Amino acid sequence: MVSTPKAPKAPDPTQTAAAQTATNVDTAIANAGLSHTNQYTPDGSLEYKVSGYQTMTDQNGKTYRLPTYSAYQTYSPENQAIYDQTQQTQLGLAKLANDQTGKISGVLGTNVDLSAGNVDKYVNDHWQSGFNNQWDRDRASLDQSLADKGISMGSAAYDNALRDFSTRKQAASDQYLGDMYSNAENSILTERNQPLNEISALMSGSQVHQPSYVNTPTTQLPTVDQAGLINENFNQKMGLYNQQLAQSNAAMGGLFGLGGSLLGGWAKSDRRLKEDIKRVGTLDNGLPVYAFRYKDGGPTQIGLMSDDVRATHPDAVFEHADGFDRVDYERAVV
Repeated sequence: MVSTPKAPKAPDPTQTAAAQTATNVDTAIANAGLSHTNQYTPDGSLEYKVSGYQTMTDQNGKTYRLPTYSAYQTYSPENQAIYDQTQQTQLGLAKLANDQTGKISGVLGTNVDLSAGNVDKYVNDHWQSGFNNQWDRDRASLDQSLADKGISMGSAAYDNALRDFSTRKQAASDQYLGDMYSNAENSILTERNQPLNEISALMSGSQVHQPSYVNTPTTQLPTVDQAGLINENFNQKMGLYNQQLAQSNAAMGGLFGLGGSLLGGWAKSDRRLKEDIKRVGTLDNGLPVYAFRYKDGGPTQIGLMSDDVRATHPDAVFEHADGFDRVDYERAVV
């Protein structure tokens, strides 16, 4: 009979998981290396270096060696000199004039009040009136617009307009207060720290310029879906196997059908009478099986070639009076 194709072996889940883990680890290491960008500014530098390694063991017992990075910040020579001088100055704080030390003590002795009540008061004192004035003007404009349109107070249209206005105002107020609350906290902290910065500048003569570093862009390499690729490869092999199996079944069915219809008879099997010849399988006795069409017309068929049969079963082949070979399939398939 026609040889049956072998089904591909399904991928091993453990090996697939291990391959995916290895891919993920390699991608993570590459991302870490690409994301640690050294920075150099006039005020100093920031460098990343591999300072060691740590190991990670996955669920299958495989160990990975992962690099550990450390960040190194260095001042410029000028900034380093200022920093060193500032450190020396700090040692002499006790000798500062009484008014300076007293001012510092007064500021440091005052707690920063970031309570909800104090923040609300700051917002009301600095920004709330401006917000209310703007909406009061908008309300006056709305009233004038309604009056110009002949919409009287107390009417349904008037009430709807005021309701919409109130809804917009409330939404704007919620958004505004949320933003202003954060601004108020920052402003309170700034006002509290300003005297300290001024006194610090007076005491040290200069302030160290903190290097300004840009936000390092995080480079993310896409992780290869190794498990998906393995499964996709298996699915493709299964598709090819199913196709080959279908062809094998078709070839077997074609041969059985042909053998049944020609039982005790002879079929035209001369290669010269056929076209579009394509091998689709092999019989158990080694004879190749082909798909073909007869040159004089008709659908695609499955069968043997007389020259192949003559080589192994010469008794199953004879030359017809028309000069073309015939094959006895009942003998040929044995």
